[in-house]
Amino acid sequence: MTPQTGADLSETLRRLNLLNAVCENASGALFVLNEEQHCIYMNTAGFELTGFSLDELQGRPLHDIIHHTHPDGRHYPIEDCPIDRAFPQSRRERGQDVFVHKDGHFYNVEYTASPVEEGETIVGTVLEVRDITAEIQARIALEDETRTLEILNRTGAMLAGTLDLDEIVQAVTDAATELSGAQFGAFFYNVVHEGHALQLYTLAGAPKEAFSAFPQPQHTAIFGPTFTGGTVIRVADVTADPRYGQSAPFHGMPPGHLPVRSYLSVPVISRTGSIHGALIFGHGMPGIFGPRVERLVVAIAAQAAIAIDNANLLDAAQKEIEERQRSEDHQKLLAQELNHRVKNMLATVQSIATQTFRASGEQALLRMFQGRLLALSHSHSLIMQENWTTVDLKAIAATALTPFLGEVVNNDRLLLDGEPVQLSPKLALALGMGFHELATNAAKYGALSCETGVIEVRWRDIGEGILCLTWVEKHGPPVCAPQSRGFGSRLLERGLAHELHGTVRLLYDAAGLVCEIRMPNPEDVTQ
Repeated sequence: MTPQTGADLSETLRRLNLLNAVCENASGALFVLNEEQHCIYMNTAGFELTGFSLDELQGRPLHDIIHHTHPDGRHYPIEDCPIDRAFPQSRRERGQDVFVHKDGHFYNVEYTASPVEEGETIVGTVLEVRDITAEIQARIALEDETRTLEILNRTGAMLAGTLDLDEIVQAVTDAATELSGAQFGAFFYNVVHEGHALQLYTLAGAPKEAFSAFPQPQHTAIFGPTFTGGTVIRVADVTADPRYGQSAPFHGMPPGHLPVRSYLSVPVISRTGSIHGALIFGHGMPGIFGPRVERLVVAIAAQAAIAIDNANLLDAAQKEIEERQRSEDHQKLLAQELNHRVKNMLATVQSIATQTFRASGEQALLRMFQGRLLALSHSHSLIMQENWTTVDLKAIAATALTPFLGEVVNNDRLLLDGEPVQLSPKLALALGMGFHELATNAAKYGALSCETGVIEVRWRDIGEGILCLTWVEKHGPPVCAPQSRGFGSRLLERGLAHELHGTVRLLYDAAGLVCEIRMPNPEDVTQ
C-alpha cells in the first residue's frame, strides 16, 4: 500500500469533516453499522432519538439496544428484526418499527436501511430513522374524531327520526358506550318509588343477566348526586373514592358484580328541569374516562333528553286522544240512550193524547197535536246527528218543511237564504217548533195550500249582534188577519219569543203572511 502523503491525509480529513457535516445536518437520525450490525457511527439526531451515546452502542447489535426490555417489564416482541433483514441483502429496505428509548418509553419510527458495498461485498449498513410517533398519534386522533362524528351523526339522525322510547334509550346507551370506551353502559330510569329505587332500563356491552341477580341500585353517595341533583360524576378509580363503600348492605359492589374502576354518570334532564334518569358507564381499568369523554356523553345526554321529552309528549298526546275518544264514545252512548228515552217519552205522550182526544171526539186537535210532536221529534233527531253540539239554522228549517214539501233541495217552492248560523240544541228545538207552526198554518190557509205558493225564509245580521229571520209567503190565497189569536199564534209570539230571548211579529199582508223573528245572533254569542 502506498503511504499517504501529507496532502492526501489532509484531503481525507477534509472529506471526513464534510461527510460528518452532511450527516449532522441530515433531517433524521443516521446510523452506520458494520458487518456485525454494531454501530460505528451515529449523528447527533441519532443520540436524541435513542437516548444512547455512540460509546453505549458500540460492541452490541443495534437492534438489541433499541428493542431492549421496558423498565416496567414489557418487551416489544421482535422475532425478525427489520434492521437484520437489510444485511447482508444487497437492496434498500424501508419500513416501520417500534423502538424503546433509553428512558423506557416506546416510540414509532420509519426507517430506510441501505447496504454499504465494496465491490461485490457488503460490508455494512446505513440506517436512516425518523420518529413518526406524532404523525401516528395525529392519524389515530383524526380517525377517532371521524368515528366520533359518524356515531354522533348516526345517533342524532336516529333520535330525530323516531319517537319510540325503547329505541331512543337503547340507541343512546349504545352510542354513548361506544364513544366513551366503556366496557359496559346502562341507562337507569329515575323512578320515585318506595326507597327511591332506580329502575334498570337498558344495557350496552353486557347482558341483562349481569345485573338481574342484583337488587336495584339505591341513591347512595355516588349514585345520588346524579339522580337527585343532576350532577355529572366522573371518577378515575371508584374503589379509591371516599364516597365508595359507605352504604349497606354490600358497602361496595355486590359479589359477582362486573369489575368497575373507572366510573362516569351523566344525568338526562328534561327541558322542564326534571331528571329522566342517568347514563352510567364503567370500566375494569382506572383512568379510562377523561374530560373529552365526559363532554361527549353530556352532549348525547342532551340529545337524549329532547328525544325522550318528544316521545313522552307523543305518549301523553296519544293517551289524551284515547281518553277523549273514550269520552266521546261515552257521550255518544249517553246521547243515544237519551234519544231513545226522549222518543219513548214522545211516543207515550202521543199514545195518551190519542186516547184522550178520541174520547173527546176532537180529531182535528189530535192531528194538530201529533204534528207538533212529530216536528219536535224531527228536530230532536237532527240535534242527535250533531251529537248535541250545534245545528245549522238552514238544516232546522229544511227539516221542518220536508213533511210539507217533500225534498227541499232545489225545490222551486222554497227559498232558504242566509249565511251559516249554528244554533244551540235549545234554540234549534224552539225554531224547529216555530217553523212547524208556520208551515202547518201555510198548509191550511197560506202558500202551501195551493200549487203555486212559495215560501221564502231569509236571515241576516242587522247589526249590534241581532239576527233577523223572516218567513214570507207568496203566490198563495189572499190573507186576512184572524178575528182572534189561536194557540199557534200565541205559541209563536209568546212561547217562541221567550225561548229565543227575542221578538216575533206576525204580519197578515194580503199578498201573504210575513213572520219576522229577531233574536241575539248565536254566532256572536258563541264567539
